[in-house]
Amino acid sequence: MQTQPMMTDTYTQQAERRSGGVHPGCACSAGAPFARASIGARSYEIADVTGEDASAIAFRIVGGVEWTALGCRTEDGWAQVTAEILLLDPDVLFDFLQTHAVRTGTGQVPPYAMEFDTLGIGWSACLMQDRDGMVSFAGEEPRHARLGRNAPSDGRARAIMLLLSAYPEARDRFEPHISQWARRIAQGVSVKPVF
Repeated sequence: MQTQPMMTDTYTQQAERRSGGVHPGCACSAGAPFARASIGARSYEIADVTGEDASAIAFRIVGGVEWTALGCRTEDGWAQVTAEILLLDPDVLFDFLQTHAVRTGTGQVPPYAMEFDTLGIGWSACLMQDRDGMVSFAGEEPRHARLGRNAPSDGRARAIMLLLSAYPEARDRFEPHISQWARRIAQGVSVKPVF
C-alpha cells in the first residue's frame, strides 16, 4: 500500500534529480515565464530551464533578471515547488526569524544586549553604535558584523540582520524547523498562468 507524502515527511526527491547540467539553487538560463506563484506579498515567475534538462524549471522574483534552478518539477505540485522557492529566497530566513525568534532578554543601556530563543535554539546579539554588533549562538564565541548605513533602526530587525550577516550558514542551524515552516506556508500558494 502506497500512501501520499505528509507535510512532516522528509523530502528526498530533489537530490535524486541532480543529473544533467542543471543544479537546484544555482543560476541558470530560462525561457519566458509560464506561471506566477504568489505567497503572501511575494510573487515569483516560473519558467522552463533552457538547455539539456527539458523538464527542469526555474524561478525569479517578479521583474527580476536572474533565474534560479529548482529541483522540483511542476508534477510535484505547486506547494512543493513554492516550498523550495521559499527556502532558496534569502529574504525568507529573515521572515522566519521575525516570526519565530522569541526575545528572552533585553539590556536597557548601550550596548543593547538582546537574547533570543528560536524553537529551542538560543542566540544573542549586542547592538553597538554605527550599526555594528556582536552576535553568537549559545555557547559559542561572539562574531562581529557591520551592517552599514542601510541597517534597520528597529533593534529586533538589526539583531536578526547581524545574525544573518555573521553566520552565512545560519539557515542550517534552524533545520528542520525552517523547512517544515516553508512547507506549511507554501500550502497557501496562488498560481496563475502567464501568457
